[in-house]
Amino acid sequence: MRFTSVINAKQTMLAALLSLFALATHGADMNTLGDYQWKNRLILVHAVSENGDEIEALRNARAHIEERDIVWFVNTGSELVSNQQAVSGSLASEVKALLEESRSDERVLLIGKDGGMKSRESVLNLNAIFRRIDSMPMRIREMRD
Repeated sequence: MRFTSVINAKQTMLAALLSLFALATHGADMNTLGDYQWKNRLILVHAVSENGDEIEALRNARAHIEERDIVWFVNTGSELVSNQQAVSGSLASEVKALLEESRSDERVLLIGKDGGMKSRESVLNLNAIFRRIDSMPMRIREMRD
């Protein structure tokens, strides 16, 4: 009888520790692009100008973006805008560096949940991006489930 209560106490303690860990990591800041791997698809955009056309288009497509687990970042030149509440300095630097490494005609990058580069485009065409995502095996499984 005593042996069973010791095991139950250990299980309860383990469950409590796992719950605390989950709560602590759930709100943790994403500090690198790698932190999004297997959780989100990424759209990185180097804006043509600071007028915000790309930002407005992304914000207007919020439902489609959320449905596909997309996190987006737009480098306007003066700032990095995102659908994330906060962007760490290291993450902002990584996004800007990746966009700057791309050829001048590659202003829009799509990164899959697996971390792989899925497309490099010259303009932000959300319908084309959504079609590309929806044709990916992982997304097809998500839609089926």
